[in-house]
Amino acid sequence: MTDAVRASAADRGPAGLSGRQHEREVFDGLLRGVRESRGGAVVLLGEAGAGKTALLDRCASAAAAGARLLRCTGVQSEASLPYAGLQVLLRGTLDRVRSLPERQLTALRGAITPDDVPAGDRFLVGAATLGLLDELAEERPVVVLVDDAHWLDLETLDALLFAARRLGRGRVAMVIAAHEDAAAFDGAQGLPMLHLGPLTDEEGTALLAARAPELHADVSSRILGLAQGNPLAMVELVGALTAAQRDGSEPLDAREIAVLPASWRVRRIFDERIRALLAPTRLLLTVAAADDTGDVALLVAAGERVGAAAGDLGPAEAAGLVRVSGRRLVFRHPLARAAAYQGAVLAERTAAHRALAEAASAADDMGRRAWHLAAATVGYDDEVAAELERSAELFRSRGGRAAVAAAYRRAARLTEDQEARSLRLAAAAAAAAEAGQVELAGMLADEAGPVSSPPAVARLASVRAALEHEQGRAESARLLLVEATCEVTAHRPAMGASLLFESTAMAWEAPDPIAAARHTRAQVAGLDFGEHPVHRGAAGVLDMLAGDLVDGAAAVREFADHVVRTRHERSLTDQVRLHGWDVLLGEYRTVHDEAVALERECRVEGAVGVLPRVLLRLARLRLFLGRHRDAYTTAVEGLEIACDTGQRHLATMFSGVLAVLAALDGKEPGATEGPDGTDGPEGGDLLGRGSAGQPGQDLCPDVVPSPFWLTRAHGLLDLGLGRYDRALQHFAALTGGPHRHLMVSVHSLPDQVEAAMRTERAAEAGPAAESFARWTGATGTAWARAVELRCRALLTADAATAEEFYERALAAHEGDGRPFEEARTRLLYGEWLRRAKRRADAREELTVALKTFERMPAAAWANRARAELRAVGVAPAASVAGVALVDRLTVQELRVVRLAATGLSNRDIGARLFLSPRTVGYHLSNAYPKLGVTSRAALGALDLG
Repeated sequence: MTDAVRASAADRGPAGLSGRQHEREVFDGLLRGVRESRGGAVVLLGEAGAGKTALLDRCASAAAAGARLLRCTGVQSEASLPYAGLQVLLRGTLDRVRSLPERQLTALRGAITPDDVPAGDRFLVGAATLGLLDELAEERPVVVLVDDAHWLDLETLDALLFAARRLGRGRVAMVIAAHEDAAAFDGAQGLPMLHLGPLTDEEGTALLAARAPELHADVSSRILGLAQGNPLAMVELVGALTAAQRDGSEPLDAREIAVLPASWRVRRIFDERIRALLAPTRLLLTVAAADDTGDVALLVAAGERVGAAAGDLGPAEAAGLVRVSGRRLVFRHPLARAAAYQGAVLAERTAAHRALAEAASAADDMGRRAWHLAAATVGYDDEVAAELERSAELFRSRGGRAAVAAAYRRAARLTEDQEARSLRLAAAAAAAAEAGQVELAGMLADEAGPVSSPPAVARLASVRAALEHEQGRAESARLLLVEATCEVTAHRPAMGASLLFESTAMAWEAPDPIAAARHTRAQVAGLDFGEHPVHRGAAGVLDMLAGDLVDGAAAVREFADHVVRTRHERSLTDQVRLHGWDVLLGEYRTVHDEAVALERECRVEGAVGVLPRVLLRLARLRLFLGRHRDAYTTAVEGLEIACDTGQRHLATMFSGVLAVLAALDGKEPGATEGPDGTDGPEGGDLLGRGSAGQPGQDLCPDVVPSPFWLTRAHGLLDLGLGRYDRALQHFAALTGGPHRHLMVSVHSLPDQVEAAMRTERAAEAGPAAESFARWTGATGTAWARAVELRCRALLTADAATAEEFYERALAAHEGDGRPFEEARTRLLYGEWLRRAKRRADAREELTVALKTFERMPAAAWANRARAELRAVGVAPAASVAGVALVDRLTVQELRVVRLAATGLSNRDIGARLFLSPRTVGYHLSNAYPKLGVTSRAALGALDLG
């Protein structure tokens, strides 16, 4: 194609816009929204040449007048450098930061400026990115455009997706474009996605007519067939024709093979243009294709090392391959970049990477230097491998787990010694697992093969066990860890104790925890762990799981005290891992208060990846403590973050808590209703983000509750609705079947007693009551003693004895912190009093029980209490307790309002909840009229639970 023809084609606009009416309307709506403080994001997927870049260009042009434009493009050769994409996107914006929280600012500076070190993970960087974009939007709207996102480093992609899901009510719009087969977007739920399909024949004909009006109809038809609906292929194919070929007087080039995909035909056209250039220009293009910065000064400096000069860029621009604007170079299309890099011979690519390594070294960018050196290396090279290993630890300090995995993996490829290679592969597998790259971690662990050093054995066992656990195979994970424990303990007792503790956690979740605990104890019986406190804790948990309650409880209590006493000696992640095992003792209030402190620390530190584990603990504890609204709010937030951070196993656990809460409120597990009985707050907006349906459905559409908790949910629903035979089946499965789980089982024993006494299988109540009594005796908690007395009252036929047990149970409930259990005791006592014809006494107990159930809420039990009150001649109102103030708010509004009531600013609240300050303000403005106030100053006087 001549320069004149190419210029004429360029004047007629981007190829990919032809026929894309729906996509144009979506982006126009996105830009209108951002001008009206309605932020949003869209993921655009399509094959190469489908028009993604053209749509981004149109979006950039439309936003240019009134918005700040931030743009970056992923580059394959630098996809393993942590935050490489974010550095390009946000370079030059940090000077605008005025009021980001210190932790977020430190993390963001560390991500963008390699000299700094972030104090947090990639999700904290995502929260900081959100805060920065929101600050920039205070001046004018911000439009973020990301092309070739499938080539972005994982850290940048995770940070951008984390921010994109939380744009809320700000003035920030984001469009992320990627290839339609990009696996990275399989888990990008929660964002609207646009799929660019092929153009229709009518649209393609119109495009060709606009580009080449003189095109003969038969030639147009042939081009349409070759292009297969790909607009770039149409434009480039017609542009490569001679005038005689266009008018049909000369046949098309026979080299166009019909079986080639359209994108490959376009690649061939770019290949031909590059081959027509002089050698210095081709080399400079190879250097540019191997670099992700687009920094012209850096490219020229590297180009000089391969014999090219700045002036050699001119022919590449004239050929329509690149464009230079100021200090930036951009390839016209990703296929042009691919042709420039992959079309070069090996010697040219290695020379380009070596030149970029030298330029990076001069710029003191040691991470890029290591990667370019590795790309320039063929065969084994211990020095380059060692440099990559050093860069991996640099990436680790900057929160780049995926980059750590990639660096160790590449270092292993350059390592000849088998043991050293295996150690590096083990390190790569561990880092990949931490980054959520499950399949890669498994592949690297397998590739590492048999290892002999205790650290490598322990690391690989932990990785493989984590992968098995994530797939729901806790028993397989336990066996791997037990085997590793036996292998390393003689050499490294502390390491063995840590592995034993991990295996104990797996036994806790195994299909048969009792058998798993007994097997673990037998396997490690002869090992010497010394006096390591972690071993003591693991042994205590195993004892309790295996049924040795007294000895186990003493060991667990000792270990829990040690963990709390020494918490400041370990990392936050280890604190969370080791904390909370005294929940086995029923010490819910103590563990809850400690978990609240851990939650606060996670939010202050910005430990977003660790936070869901703490929230899960809090959600369960609040459920156990009868704080159903708080449990619901906590579980919804935890589910959202767990899904957002790829922790699907935790998501199933949160879903289980929500299933139990639904059952307590008389709804089938999995129902969309909120805890106030409505169809979700504000018409199903459970997350306060405009998403209807089951909490977390938009992020984890196929998440299901864990079997233990789902079985318990069904049992509680049946018990609350009076379906006692069905309830008994569920509880029997939990306490003696394949779904037995210590804490779920313990809580199900009193339910099993109650259900059995209402059926013809009353004989099953006695053993269940005795099992609960043994656990109560070993732990000594007040609430458990009260529930034990309630069970004895149910089992007793003698009226005087039964009444004594009920009265003693109510006395034991005083101040025990379990209002739901106390209300259940009053309900059962009231039923007993009614049957004893003591209507006045029954009415008193039942009325108190009803108020408690309504306050929780626990509609199933409230309905039972109402039915009993009607039986004694009382007609209770629809709601004795009235509608709680907090029930008027969405979950997100409630979180925001509670924090605002403590005096925190919108920015501080946003930092705690990982929202933009503008979104916080939006939720506050919605909450005020619902609460009957006009300012945050009045919130402190309200009862917000």
